[in-house]
Amino acid sequence: MAKRIMIIDEDVVELNRLSLLLGCKGYDVCPLHRSYKVFSEISKCHPDLILIDSMLTEMDSMVVSRALKAIDTVKDIPLLLISGKNYNNYTYPFKSQETKEPVVATGINALIKDIELKLAS
Repeated sequence: MAKRIMIIDEDVVELNRLSLLLGCKGYDVCPLHRSYKVFSEISKCHPDLILIDSMLTEMDSMVVSRALKAIDTVKDIPLLLISGKNYNNYTYPFKSQETKEPVVATGINALIKDIELKLAS
């Protein structure tokens, strides 16, 4: 069964872009462009991971993330704050499984690697 990712992003273009990319990577995606609906939609989606745009306007991203972590049925779901504005600046250090050497992924590949690692833990 594919892992399910909820994406909360008010920018519909960025939401669609990331949803399409993650869908092509084999994930089930629950896109949400109205951040205020997260509390009613999360029980319908049952995500394995939540991605929240760090630049929400309807609700503060940090307030949303803290509120989600306060809900017993949601608090153990990994959560990542992201921004489509800075995918090119996104970096994620990890160890190569083949060589065990440190590697730094950048851009959208780093975000995908971060998602994979969060879902694996």
